[in-house]
Amino acid sequence: MSPDIFFVADDFGCNAAVNTAIVSGHVNGVLTGASLMLGQPGTAAAITLARHHPALHIGWHLHLCHSQPLTVPVWPWGDSPARAGLTIGLWPSARALLRREVAAQWAEFRRTGLPCAFVNVHHHLHAHPAVYAELLKVLPRNFTGWIRLGAPRFFTPKLSQWLLASSDRLVWRARRRKCPFASSDTLWGVDRLYRMQVNEINQTLAQLPAGRHEFMFHPRATANDNDLACLIELRRSPIYAREC
Repeated sequence: MSPDIFFVADDFGCNAAVNTAIVSGHVNGVLTGASLMLGQPGTAAAITLARHHPALHIGWHLHLCHSQPLTVPVWPWGDSPARAGLTIGLWPSARALLRREVAAQWAEFRRTGLPCAFVNVHHHLHAHPAVYAELLKVLPRNFTGWIRLGAPRFFTPKLSQWLLASSDRLVWRARRRKCPFASSDTLWGVDRLYRMQVNEINQTLAQLPAGRHEFMFHPRATANDNDLACLIELRRSPIYAREC
């Protein structure tokens, strides 16, 4: 079996510049999916753009920090994902807010009428067991998309690669096995935030085994943006044409 490759941009709906860059990455490059943030300054425009580009698969990008919440004026833990995770883990009131926010954001996504192709979480807070549990509660049993549960992979060998492999054995592999929905097997781009490289992606594509493999991008602008330039250049890659 050949691998299933997904090139996904996070933060669709964050603002107008991000929206434009993501659409350009789809129209002019290899971008296959975009994860939608609800209740943000660019959300309404992103929904309109998604309807005008039906080949762009739209996912739900649950956000719990560094964003505008739907059910409270501001996050009580501020922008920090680490503080968000710690607060949710320690305080029942924070977990109650988590439950309300997850339900509200999913309801808003459903109101868009867009098919939900996949689910992920802003700043990878789906790693938090309470956040992941709420996701499983709110998604319907007939959900046909996939969830970002792929083990993070680095493009270059590092000491922390061992730690990531350990986390896969301890956390992600068990979640993929028990998850009632489809899930990704690997996630590429954690070590290349805003600076994805064509040559590294090509080398990785040539060696991927069967499975569902996600490459994560964050295009922010249409000019001088490394991730957008990478998406466009990849379209001319013979390896991309062969593998995807």
